[in-house]
Amino acid sequence: MLLSTSVLPAAVVQEDNNEQIEQLLEESQALAYDNFSAALLKLQEAYDLSKKVEDNLLTAEVLYTSGWVYYVKGKYQESLIHFNEGLSLFKQQDAQKGVAKSLIGTGLVIQAIDRHKEAIALFERVLGIYTTIKMPERKAPTYINLAISYIELKNYIKAQEVLNLAFDLANQYDLEQIKHHYHNKAGEVAFQTGQYQAAVKHHLAVLEHPTEPNAWEKSYAHAGLAQAYLKLNAISKAEFHGIEALKFAEGSESLWELERNTAILAAVFAAKGATEEAYQQLKASQKYHDSLYDLKTLQLVNILQLEEKENENKRLTSEVALKESELQATRWQLIGLVILALLLLFILFLLWKNNRQKAFFAKELAQKNKTIEHNQELILKRNIALNKINANKDKFFAIISHDLRAPMLSIKQMLDLVEQGVLSIADSKNLEQELKMQVEKTLVMIDNLLNWSQSQLDGVLVKPIAIDLPKTVAEIIEIHQVSADFKNIAIIHKAVAEIPLIRVDSGHLSVILHNLISNAIKFTYEGKKIFIEYHITTNKVNLHIRDQGMGIAQDKLEPLKQTQEQILSSIGTAMETGTGLGLMLVKQFLKLNDAQLDVQSIPGEGSEFILSFNMANR
Repeated sequence: MLLSTSVLPAAVVQEDNNEQIEQLLEESQALAYDNFSAALLKLQEAYDLSKKVEDNLLTAEVLYTSGWVYYVKGKYQESLIHFNEGLSLFKQQDAQKGVAKSLIGTGLVIQAIDRHKEAIALFERVLGIYTTIKMPERKAPTYINLAISYIELKNYIKAQEVLNLAFDLANQYDLEQIKHHYHNKAGEVAFQTGQYQAAVKHHLAVLEHPTEPNAWEKSYAHAGLAQAYLKLNAISKAEFHGIEALKFAEGSESLWELERNTAILAAVFAAKGATEEAYQQLKASQKYHDSLYDLKTLQLVNILQLEEKENENKRLTSEVALKESELQATRWQLIGLVILALLLLFILFLLWKNNRQKAFFAKELAQKNKTIEHNQELILKRNIALNKINANKDKFFAIISHDLRAPMLSIKQMLDLVEQGVLSIADSKNLEQELKMQVEKTLVMIDNLLNWSQSQLDGVLVKPIAIDLPKTVAEIIEIHQVSADFKNIAIIHKAVAEIPLIRVDSGHLSVILHNLISNAIKFTYEGKKIFIEYHITTNKVNLHIRDQGMGIAQDKLEPLKQTQEQILSSIGTAMETGTGLGLMLVKQFLKLNDAQLDVQSIPGEGSEFILSFNMANR
């Protein structure tokens, strides 16, 4: 009896927590279209609670719902991350229903970046799962998603087929929201196929439905009515519904809806003869289009990079095949020419001409063989370059994986010691300092990776402003003071009065100083010093960072100064490791800000990094 009385309250608490999480997820979904920020707060509360009760299945549901909310908002990168994390947990629990939902989410993200054939394949896979687990009512939203991709591919017959299947299931299982989706998408199919009255009928069915549709469906329905009435020359109705559509789109903050609705409203105003209003809406539509394009471009970067490598391999293979084909054709040409020469010799009996032709053909053959050898050498060089790129990439990611795993493992071990409660107060204090230092190092590494990835994208923006250099240096030193104290290193900051302001991008300057001061600490021996000084020259402010550390060998000093590429980092004086990205970012950001870097070093005594910045009043 004692056992049951102690277990029952825990079970009741668990059940209450489950119900609370489910309620939070339902509330977040309801808020997704109209109040995104509030939806995120609900999701965070649900996630924290799911981790507290240690239920991986509930955590997976929270991650899936988070992906769905982000998708509704148009934040596809965050959406895909949450869908994939949820899919992993669902697979661990062998929850096929959850696997299907997560695959749908992934399909929606792929669909959003216009890869509709791949999205269709995922949705077909989901339909198979629902057939296996005997959940036919779940197929309805999947049919709607299939219809969207078919509409984008202009396969309106197939789109209408799957829409009809969705509508049949909606009627069978009283799925009111699916009916809203059906009428809006069927209205779009009707509009695209020139059936404007039918389009009006479908979109009105959404607005007049007994169950009130959400803001997104209202926006879509009003927009559909606006474009259909415009085709029917009912300009007043088109204008009314266009304005209503835009109101709902502004409430949901969906870039796709805003772009579509402002474009439709621009066309309505143009038909009405209101050129100024038409221009304003067209300008707004272009702005939303550009924002949506930038967002999609960001999501496409990794996919396009992979495709670029695949295309390069295919191109090289095609070039090899083409050269082989050309070589074979050349051989046949030579055979034909030889036969022709023999026939001419037989007919004309001109031995001297025969010898001359043979010499000519031999010369031409040598030239073609030389060309073939050159092309083969070029292909070989490209293959070697490609293999080198792949090898560097593998090595780079191996280093990153190792360097991230080591500090994270250390942090875990420290936290395990804290959890076990085996440490004294002094040890705990020392452990806190060590933990903070490990976190700072890991954050610097991650910041470097993020800044490096951003620097690889086209269109990096530089926004130089006037900055107080000594003040900024002091702030960065304060951040790294724990790491310096841990190695008993004194940082001597000699800030001269009235140092002129410099002109530089503040974010770039922060990355530059973080990396150079962090490296100085890394390579300085315990108990030694780091000196930071300033010197003023004509129109320049020079920052000197000098350490008492290992120094840099002469054979590594010149490559370090000249190259803009990544150089693998050396081991620090306390066995610290690194990726080499930091110094590469320093040089890239200095170049972007019209600043210079000089490095002086004596092996065994230390190194000095000299940064030259332009004065702000230059």
